Amino acid sequence: MKEIRASLSKKDISVLTSIIICILLSIFCISSLEAEEADSLSIDDTMMSEPQKTEPYIKERFENWTHKCIKLVNSIERCEANQIIFNQKQQPVAEISIIKLPRGQVAAAAATIIVPLETILSEGLVLAIQELEPKKYQFKFCNSLGCYSQIGLTDDEVEALKRKEKASIFLKHISSGDQQIVIPMSLNGFTKIFSNLIQP
Repeated sequence: MKEIRASLSKKDISVLTSIIICILLSIFCISSLEAEEADSLSIDDTMMSEPQKTEPYIKERFENWTHKCIKLVNSIERCEANQIIFNQKQQPVAEISIIKLPRGQVAAAAATIIVPLETILSEGLVLAIQELEPKKYQFKFCNSLGCYSQIGLTDDEVEALKRKEKASIFLKHISSGDQQIVIPMSLNGFTKIFSNLIQP
């Protein structure tokens, strides 16, 4: 080692020192880049939260609606007003879940509507509540259960759901061509179930 140092001039040592510093900086930069990239990644959070969940359960039933809840570990119970809508053959064709929202928001409640796969997504979904102007909503996504539309309900719409007897979901399905399919939704029991939901 002494012989190598002796054979190197001061200039060579300076160059060698610069090279070593550059290598160290490069390693540091790569490490920083990898750390930054890792920060921007995330695993599917359902993998983390799934062990904490218990199965949903029905707290109460009233006519066509159920008070459906799920209890998370170390968390408050989450509940919704839920209805599975059946056709004349007693096959489930849609599901609607409604939750209360905190006070002071534009919407008084939020609803998730699930309809069958092969629904024509570009046509959207129309919710018509008795005596109110029908409203059209877009679909958010589809999975193996069906296609989902997530919507906000105003105070007037929630009150109409409480007072009226029926509402309808309109959509177009690949099997129906250009014809709209009407899915009637009973409102019997909604008032009681929704009133029993706890507002966040």
